[in-house]
Amino acid sequence: MFDVGGGELILILLGIILLFGPKKLPELARSVGKGLRHVRKAQEDLTQQIRDISADVAEPITKIQDQVKKEFTITVDDNAVARTVEKKSFEEPTSDDSPTDDPPKEDQSPT
Repeated sequence: MFDVGGGELILILLGIILLFGPKKLPELARSVGKGLRHVRKAQEDLTQQIRDISADVAEPITKIQDQVKKEFTITVDDNAVARTVEKKSFEEPTSDDSPTDDPPKEDQSPT
């Protein structure tokens, strides 16, 4: 994020010491630490709220997905049964006197 080298960091720290003085540095460090702690806690709280909202939204979606899968499975099974019934109703009889697969012969008698 920031391209701060070692020398630049020392210069910044030296400027802070000159600006605030050595007696105020521990108090300043404590304040900065408390501020960072509050920021981290707020970040964790926000992350937890987002997870809770995601879980609340994901639950109904999962239920809907399960219902769709169940209905699709039933539909596919019903279609399979329907296809089987159609196939059986259009099958030719299997007896010996059944017509063969040859096309019917046309009458070739002269007219």
